[in-house]
Amino acid sequence: MLLDRAAGLADKINQYQTLKKAGDEALLFQSRANQLKTASEKLSSVRKALRKMREAGIEVDFAPSDGLTLAERAKDLRTAMSGNPSAINDPALNLKYDFLDRLASIATAADRMISASWRSHVRKRAEFGSSDILDALAAIPQFRPSVIRIRQCRTAVEALGETVPEDPKATVLRLDALVAEHEKSWSDLSANDIPPSVVKFIRDAANDGASLTSYSDEVRHWLDKQNLVASFRIRLK
Repeated sequence: MLLDRAAGLADKINQYQTLKKAGDEALLFQSRANQLKTASEKLSSVRKALRKMREAGIEVDFAPSDGLTLAERAKDLRTAMSGNPSAINDPALNLKYDFLDRLASIATAADRMISASWRSHVRKRAEFGSSDILDALAAIPQFRPSVIRIRQCRTAVEALGETVPEDPKATVLRLDALVAEHEKSWSDLSANDIPPSVVKFIRDAANDGASLTSYSDEVRHWLDKQNLVASFRIRLK
């Protein structure tokens, strides 16, 4: 009787150990699955972002470091697991440092390059120049409405460049519209009681600098009267 109980207890212990081992292996499998899922989602997200940027016509100069090596490692892991799924729990390489961490580094580097490329694109499209002229014109009531519109355009463009958009193609169209509105606001700059030569000089100065020939006595007199002479830039040629 006692021997029978001992044999039954031994069987239960063996069953427990078998179940515990299976449970430990299941936890390890789950851990590996979570690690691989995280890496896969990061790479998938950055790949999608790169594709969207290309479709929007924005160049992103990015090439993954050790991409071919990591692709070979992924292939070897898949081959090993197809014959023995438990191979993922005891791979031939250091899964974290030689594979998963490097994949994460690629995703991080790509994200940084995408952000830098987007900011660069917005900056090139919005080379509006100094705001000094706007500050000066804002003091003149006749120009104030135009200055407000121009500043609103600049603020909106700056906001677009702060973060990578979810839809770059649509945002590029919005950016183009804001730049066009900014240019139109400068083109529409006018005032009934201000000489046309002065208005033209201001527009040119805000663009790439007014020419010396446009700095007439009439312009100089008006700017001097408004204490604005020091606010403008003149091209010598």
